[in-house]
Amino acid sequence: MMLQHLRHVEISRTLERQGGVKVSELSGRLGVTEETIRRDLVQMEAEKLLVRTHGGAVPVETPQNAMPYHIREVENVEAKRSIARAVVSEIREDDAMFLDGSTTAYQLARVFPDIRCTVITHSEPIFQELCRRTNVELISTGGVYDRRSASFVGPLAEQMISTCHITKAFLGCKGLDVKRGFSDASVRHMNLKRSVMQWAGEVYILADFSKWEVCSRYFFAGIQDAGCVVTDRKTTKDSRRELEKAGVRVLVET
Repeated sequence: MMLQHLRHVEISRTLERQGGVKVSELSGRLGVTEETIRRDLVQMEAEKLLVRTHGGAVPVETPQNAMPYHIREVENVEAKRSIARAVVSEIREDDAMFLDGSTTAYQLARVFPDIRCTVITHSEPIFQELCRRTNVELISTGGVYDRRSASFVGPLAEQMISTCHITKAFLGCKGLDVKRGFSDASVRHMNLKRSVMQWAGEVYILADFSKWEVCSRYFFAGIQDAGCVVTDRKTTKDSRRELEKAGVRVLVET
């Protein structure tokens, strides 16, 4: 039987993609009784992760209703680590880089080389991780702390970014659609990503296989606005070729 924490991850992911879940559907898909699913939904509602309805649940209706960081952190970890390893080869001494608050960028921070460079971030977990790199000059944007994403957002963070020289930006996304572009679940995170892209020399979008052909709530950039998309081997070759035809470089771990 699937562990409770993993069930909660799957329920949250289904909510984000479908906009709602049904007890009967989850029971069959996760291999547990409907009563177990109902208990899960009661607990998740108490944690303000969803709102129960008759026969199921819907997302919490707030501007910050993306999945909490601790849930996203355990999703598709191997794919995110593969992306991180691919990105490391793009990092050079004296680069001034922005790492956003995505859990994929956090995996990059975990393997980040201790070289002479500058890293700007609005992510608390990334800041804590890179504190251990003695050669990395580390800058925090400050701003309003968003507990669900464990990162700082808002006008103060965006203003700080506008004062920085950024040679390379590494940004996660909630969805990648070849026709419409890159999307996020939060207006505040959308605005921050737009601010970063305005000032960055090169933009790398970090998108594992689960983000492709997905549209989240708010689009922060078109496909051609990114110089490179970094993904993992689970993303189909056809999908990668389609993006390359649109003029975007696709990087995968070799």
